[in-house]
Amino acid sequence: MSIEYQLYDATNKILGRFCSIIAKKALLGEYIVIINTKDAIISGRKEDIHEKYLAKLKISTATNPRRGPFHERRPDTFMRRVIKQMLPRKKLRGKEAIKRVHLYISDIPERFKKKYQTLVPNEVNNVDKTRLSYYNRYITLEDLCQRIGWKKNEIEV
Repeated sequence: MSIEYQLYDATNKILGRFCSIIAKKALLGEYIVIINTKDAIISGRKEDIHEKYLAKLKISTATNPRRGPFHERRPDTFMRRVIKQMLPRKKLRGKEAIKRVHLYISDIPERFKKKYQTLVPNEVNNVDKTRLSYYNRYITLEDLCQRIGWKKNEIEV
């Protein structure tokens, strides 16, 4: 039995809109592969977005910082976290849904390509950066992740 994976490209897609659609599709039982997560965009002023996420990094427990909260710094794990927060947390169907979503920073690495025998390219409507206003204020997920501590040498192709 071969599983049919839906392939989505996150290039120039607005992060929140894109992830909400992906979360819904995962809840409906689709198997999803997302590539180019580093090229997704977050709309807003660059300074505001950076301030928001840098403030989140300062939150920790006073007694034992090893207990969390833990903050994702890689674009693929960052996007996984966004999708996970849009799913039912304590229900089994939410946990099953996040397992059906596979994310990659750029393209699918060679060691995983044989896992995806049937990839069906798909497109999500109304989530492109063309939706943004005249000023086109946005920042890519790669830029944000580098600012909050992602080191690019973590990419293993």
